[in-house]
Amino acid sequence: MDDLQSIISHNLAQRKAAAVEAETIVAQETSEFMAWLRAQSASETIREYRSQAEHVRDELTAKALAALEQGGDAQAIMQDLAWKLTNRLIHAPTKSLQQAARDGDNERLNILRDSLGLE
Repeated sequence: MDDLQSIISHNLAQRKAAAVEAETIVAQETSEFMAWLRAQSASETIREYRSQAEHVRDELTAKALAALEQGGDAQAIMQDLAWKLTNRLIHAPTKSLQQAARDGDNERLNILRDSLGLE
């Protein structure tokens, strides 16, 4: 009888340990799923941002190609394209940085710096 009780106790201990391990796995997977779900909320913003940048690129590329077709100086056209593309793409972030600085909002400045990949 003691052997049977020992086996039952051992099995019960194993089941409890397995249950604790399962709870840990479920908690971890739930946490990862919730993080993924939160990231999905940014998907539309990311799509809009990418679409906006692609629109600017396409617009300026079309103008540069038209200038090249009219016989314009290729080097000057490429430099102009690069300059205009840079200015158009950094305009909104620059305005946000300036506004955050005017507001004395260091937290926002740091978030913007991080978002822009600045050290």
